Amino acid sequence: MGKSVRIIPIECKFGPVSAFAYYVDALEPAIIDTGVHASAAQNIEPILAEHGIQMEDIRWILLTHGHVDHLGGAYAVWEMTGRRAKVVIPKKEARLLRDRNEQIVDYKALQGKYITDAVIQEKHIAMLTADIGDNIEPELEVKDGDHINLGGDVSLTVVETPGHSIGSVTFVLDGLNFAFAADAVQMYGGLSGLPTIEKPRLYRESVRRLLEEVRPSRLYLGHPFRNANGELQSAQITGEEVASVLQASLDMDAKLADVVERHLSGDIRSNESNGLYGPFESIAAELGYTGDPRHLPCAFFVTMHGYQEELNGTHNK
Repeated sequence: MGKSVRIIPIECKFGPVSAFAYYVDALEPAIIDTGVHASAAQNIEPILAEHGIQMEDIRWILLTHGHVDHLGGAYAVWEMTGRRAKVVIPKKEARLLRDRNEQIVDYKALQGKYITDAVIQEKHIAMLTADIGDNIEPELEVKDGDHINLGGDVSLTVVETPGHSIGSVTFVLDGLNFAFAADAVQMYGGLSGLPTIEKPRLYRESVRRLLEEVRPSRLYLGHPFRNANGELQSAQITGEEVASVLQASLDMDAKLADVVERHLSGDIRSNESNGLYGPFESIAAELGYTGDPRHLPCAFFVTMHGYQEELNGTHNK
């Protein structure tokens, strides 16, 4: 591989939230993640045009995972490439690309499980549906160790990094060791103030793998995440900061695991509650968490559910 490969970060904005897509310049150019449905026309096309790149130039659409803010724009981008781009998704999350109704299934099993207001649930489902384009049959369903050749000497290796979701992967640019980890690394959380972690054990194993095995020279994340002081950091991290960001993610995981264990085990188990934070009221109080878990997206119930399952021994059986 040559000395460098041009990477163009594209901030896809929707409401108060933004998610990053990344253009990888090569003989067969790739876009890694796609924002929501509106992002293709509102963000991706204009930013690429500023660099003299047309949507038709894209030959690969690579999805790190199946969440709406990363997959939702895939159909629109694919359409704008003349349906010529190859769409790639982790094998464990391909169902979320094939059938957008699966997004609703996951919502009801996680955040929606703790929202008892039917009107709010219906609003969330309408938002999710609007943020996803049509169903797509993926060209490739990838797993750990797979390689994607973008032409010439530019290629990517698939590294499975689950935990944020069951099938999240990181695309590692061979030779340069740039890691497109998206939401597999979350530091102290995004705008909502908590990381979104569906399966904690897998999450910490994935972060440790990146820290100890992959050791990226650059880390490209899906959102700006907070440091220990609550300050939002850049989603593009280089040099010595990479290890610091990965360690911060492990530190926050350890903190959450400790708090949940103390509040949800033994004699101090939290009581079921109909309050804003459901059965996790005391945890929110100790963490100083004041976000509204009825917003979409919001990490609180998803993450609390994950750590509670881990505590109860129900994860990953």
